[in-house]
Amino acid sequence: MARLPNLAREDLKPEDQKHVDAIVGTRGGIRGPFGVLLHSPDLASRVAATGAYVRFEGEIPNALREVAILVTGREIENQYEFSAHARLAREAGVSEETIQAIVQGEDPDGLAGDEQIVARYARELVRDHGVADATYQAVEGRFGVQGTVDLTVLIGHYVLVGMVLSAFQVDLLPGMQPELPL
Repeated sequence: MARLPNLAREDLKPEDQKHVDAIVGTRGGIRGPFGVLLHSPDLASRVAATGAYVRFEGEIPNALREVAILVTGREIENQYEFSAHARLAREAGVSEETIQAIVQGEDPDGLAGDEQIVARYARELVRDHGVADATYQAVEGRFGVQGTVDLTVLIGHYVLVGMVLSAFQVDLLPGMQPELPL
């Protein structure tokens, strides 16, 4: 049971309803962390804007963004984040084998190519609170400086989202299946 109710546009003051419109404009609706983040409307809008950039516009290809999000969700053990993005990862072409390796917390060495370096980077950053020089150099060598910044902020954004989901105990959406063995 969620600790805070999800807010909708009509629950906000007229001057704050623009924040809902901005979020809906990039996501098509209010779900996940945004229903509770609307208890602080300006913050919700700012989090959504950062998320829209790193998820939809950044330098990293979509399938690899989803790999990074899945690893982040797995490392912080957030069922909502992982389950929502497992579906999106499949839609982006991430293989079931890759998704299951992440579910099981397997070493990224078992993944191929770019998935391996993105998964290793995300895992080290979240689990170890830093990134080994070799891992950093592999990511920067493959994606450049801007891509490395984009990937780092993507991971950080989903740590933030996961913390919101966890702190407020946001429930899975109807029909969403748990994917992590928590």
